Amino acid sequence: MTQLDVYYRAFKEYRKETADNSACEKERKKIIAANSDLDRLEATKYLCKISDDWVKAIEEGLEFVEKAVAEERQFIRSNGEVVPIEKVKKVSKDSVEHLAKHSDMITHVPEHEGDLLIPDKLYMVEKLSDYAVYENRFLYMMLVYLRNFIEFRLEKIETLRRTYYGEMKIDKEIVSGKSTLKIKTEITEKRTDNPFPIPDKESEELVKRIGDCREIINSLLNTDLMMQVAKSPMIKPPIVKTNVLKMNNNFKRSLALYDYIASYKGDGYTYEEVKYHFTPFPENVADELAESARLTSFLAYKIGNGIEEILEAEFNAEEERRRKQEEERLKVRIARMKKKALESGQSLEEYMIALEDLIKRLEKDNEGLERVRQEVEILNNRINVLTEEQRELNRRIEELNGTVAQKEAEITELNQKYLDEISSINRAHQEEVFQLNTMHAEELTRLRADFSERMSATVNEYEEKNSALQSEINAMRDTVDRTVRECEQKIAEDQAFVADFENLKKRIEDECESRVKAMNDELTFVRGELDGIRAQQGLLIPSSDYASRERFKELEREYEAFHKFFTRQWDITKKEIRKTILRNSNKKGKGKNRK
Repeated sequence: MTQLDVYYRAFKEYRKETADNSACEKERKKIIAANSDLDRLEATKYLCKISDDWVKAIEEGLEFVEKAVAEERQFIRSNGEVVPIEKVKKVSKDSVEHLAKHSDMITHVPEHEGDLLIPDKLYMVEKLSDYAVYENRFLYMMLVYLRNFIEFRLEKIETLRRTYYGEMKIDKEIVSGKSTLKIKTEITEKRTDNPFPIPDKESEELVKRIGDCREIINSLLNTDLMMQVAKSPMIKPPIVKTNVLKMNNNFKRSLALYDYIASYKGDGYTYEEVKYHFTPFPENVADELAESARLTSFLAYKIGNGIEEILEAEFNAEEERRRKQEEERLKVRIARMKKKALESGQSLEEYMIALEDLIKRLEKDNEGLERVRQEVEILNNRINVLTEEQRELNRRIEELNGTVAQKEAEITELNQKYLDEISSINRAHQEEVFQLNTMHAEELTRLRADFSERMSATVNEYEEKNSALQSEINAMRDTVDRTVRECEQKIAEDQAFVADFENLKKRIEDECESRVKAMNDELTFVRGELDGIRAQQGLLIPSSDYASRERFKELEREYEAFHKFFTRQWDITKKEIRKTILRNSNKKGKGKNRK
């Protein structure tokens, strides 16, 4: 049983006593309702995505590495020395050849013909198998490097997948009658051994494959061959590509795996941070946290008042009451059992045996039910996790919807602001027009009033001048109309001037562009002509100076300019040739006529 199971079981037992208690439930509801908008719980996990290219390459390469190790390549090392004849255990061909070359080791000649010739000393050869060949040392070095490569990445991947960071904050104040309870909790937890990473079948499968590769590598390093090679100094890069490494397929593929791993630059994985937000808390979570907060406040109250002995006495009394109540229930059950035994016509022993069989069957059924209950509990935990993930996704959707609504509100506000500005400009324009019309009307009214006053004051005296004044008024009206027409004509002339100016500007720009183009062509032609002269003088030869893209493009432009020049010059030259031919033919005709 893990530590989490112990805490969960203890909490479940604790909840059995308080879940259905009305007073405890009432207190929990008060705690839940207090400042629930300030409750916050954030959990952070990491979703790791592993690249399968390097895992696949290692799996494929290890197959050939295993075959290369199984070859157990070796060479025979011969150690020879001259020893006394009595220490010789076995005579070999090398011993005879050495004796034939060193006759001084024979100091006793046989007394009789046919006796054995026994030398005083003899050359002994000991042949030993040496597994520390270069190819085996390369395999050992590669396996060690491969093991470090895998363990480095696997450790980081597992650390990321098993990382959990949680932060919870609770700040509440509950006032109930004469009791005031303040709860301020801040819990921050970080662990890298979380046994419940984010479910990801692909990553779990790749982690298992990586672990299998590591096991294969460790088993290869523990073989007798690699343990013998480990005693020799480890080789260092660069690797000398011997004939075996180049020609033997197993060693060749092993070398390819080493080259791939040595040149691999990436981490081999990526990760994504996944956050879970619980604000406000779900109903079941808030109820459990309120339960734990109430338990903490009870412990502080118990210690602060020093009432542990009183509570212990009350606890023992309650336990005694429950024990007696259970005994009474047991007596009632026994009485019922006796009654049922008498009614069934069996003795108490037979009835007890039947009950024991029934209890065993019930226990078996209970075990099956317990397994089903555990599976249901696992599924419920899974459902809770999925529910939390769904709640987190819903929260993200709500955040995105809020962001979209905010952006739409900003767009609506900007549109409204635009409409308001347009309306304000239109109103200002209308007010300005209205003011001008009002000023014009007032001015006209004032002039008419002055004119009426003057007319009324002098109507009797200057009645004879009425027609003259009327003519003057008509003349003034003509002047006003003429002035208006002149203004309109001036405006039309200004508009025509602007149009002429635009046309002139465009024409000047086109002319400047054509002149710039002509000057560029002329400059290109001059450069081409200069290069041609240099080429004729032998000063310019094809080289890498014109191989660059810019210089070759310039050379093409020079060629095109010279081609245009040649075409135009050839047209002019043809015309001159025709004129010269015609002139000469005319002169010859005139000479014949003179003769």
